[in-house]
Amino acid sequence: MKKFLGLFILSLFLVVLTGCPKRPMVAPVDQARLEAEGAISSARKAIDAAWEVGADTTKAEDLLDEAVAAFDAGDYETAIAKAREAELAANEAREEALAKATEEVEEEVEEVVEEEVVEEEVAPRVYVVGTWERDRDCLWNIAKKPKFYGDPWKWKRIYKANRDKIKDPDLIYPGQRLIIP
Repeated sequence: MKKFLGLFILSLFLVVLTGCPKRPMVAPVDQARLEAEGAISSARKAIDAAWEVGADTTKAEDLLDEAVAAFDAGDYETAIAKAREAELAANEAREEALAKATEEVEEEVEEVVEEEVVEEEVAPRVYVVGTWERDRDCLWNIAKKPKFYGDPWKWKRIYKANRDKIKDPDLIYPGQRLIIP
C-alpha cells in the first residue's frame, strides 16, 4: 500500500510540475516549425499533382522555394504563409489544366458527332452480298470495307437498316441486296 501511495504522490507531483496533461508539451517555436514542415509537404504534394496533369507549376514552385528559404532561416511564419500560397497556386494551376483538358475533349466529341452527322446525310447505297468463300461477306466484314464505314463495329447500322430482310444478323445469304445507310 505504501508503494502505491508513493507512486500516486509522485505522479501527482509530476503533473503539478509539468502542468496539465491536456496542454501540448511542444514549445511554441517547435510547434511553428512542425506546422511549417507540414505546410511545405502539403505544397509539394499539390505541385506534384498539378504537374501530373500537365499544369504550369512555375509560380507555385517559386513560392515553395521562398517557403523553404524562410524555413531554413528560421522564419516559420513566413514559411507557412509562402507554402500555403504555393499550395493554392498549384491547386489553381491544376484546376485550369483540368478545365482546359475537359474543354478539348468536349471539342473533340463535338467534331466526332459532326462527322457522324455528315456520314448519315449521305444517300444510302445498295450492296449485293457475295459468297463466303469468295468475298467473306458478313455484316462485320461489310462494315469494315473502306468504301462503307471502314469500321467493323458499325455492322449494327447495316443490320438495323435491313431488319425486314435479315432475321438473324449472323445469317446473310449470297445475292441479298442490303441497304448501307
